[in-house]
Amino acid sequence: MSELYNGFRPELKFFGTMNGNSSSHTNAFFCPDEETIVFIDLSALNMAKADLVLTAMPNLKHFYACVTHTHFDHASGFGRIAFTVKTQHAGELLTVIADRTVSDEVVALFDSSGMRSLNASMADEDKVYELLSYDMYGRAYTFYDRHGKILPKTVKPHWFVRTLPTKHSQRVNTSGFVFFSHGKLVVYSGDTNDLTPYISFLRLTVEEELWGAEPPIEFYLDVATRKSEPHLNFLEIAEELEEALKDYPTMTLILMHYDDKKALHEQAKARLSEFYGKRLFIAEEAAYLP
Repeated sequence: MSELYNGFRPELKFFGTMNGNSSSHTNAFFCPDEETIVFIDLSALNMAKADLVLTAMPNLKHFYACVTHTHFDHASGFGRIAFTVKTQHAGELLTVIADRTVSDEVVALFDSSGMRSLNASMADEDKVYELLSYDMYGRAYTFYDRHGKILPKTVKPHWFVRTLPTKHSQRVNTSGFVFFSHGKLVVYSGDTNDLTPYISFLRLTVEEELWGAEPPIEFYLDVATRKSEPHLNFLEIAEELEEALKDYPTMTLILMHYDDKKALHEQAKARLSEFYGKRLFIAEEAAYLP
């Protein structure tokens, strides 16, 4: 872990931290308990690292994949992981969680990975993965399977809070995720060009004390140093991030999916020096083995 973390131990471990044009795609995982692993996006580029983690944790019984969207740097490794879980962990399946707005694309992705025949009209024991498609209306939620069938609310994992639908561009839907793990509220943006859903969620959480008066929050945010439609530009949102860090004193902000690590460090240090290295960090590839 980089010395910039100054003793702060983030809940998420990163296989890579940069964007799709790099050799370090932003994919992460965490273990909410000793028997569960949750992958947050997974590129084929990071499959070898994911395999090492699974090999090093032979006691795992529950395998989840949270998919923000289906761009190759976020989801091209999940077909392989699904088969790995199926073949190497008897009786277990990869459970995929996706927002309802991207679930059709997720099913199509798995179909293209050779899973159409293994999932269509076959017995449950022959499935390779399960889908929990999440839909939120106000404070009510519904889970659907890959066929659109409504699932019982009891399928909701204890660590999962909700998705946060957003846009990656005008034409591309995506979503963030919110988790609760080891007493921390983890907000993960995925790829987004809109900060609003995340700030709104933080405000609601704190104002209504949904997780206690001052919940410890880790906010993982997609930013870039260059301007582009699909991503938030750090300098353009720096003022909003400064306000959020002041408004939520228990929040730590971790910037990820960046395009230029050195430039982002320089911009963050210059623009948000009050928080840099204390409650504002640049994501680092972790020592991903447990």
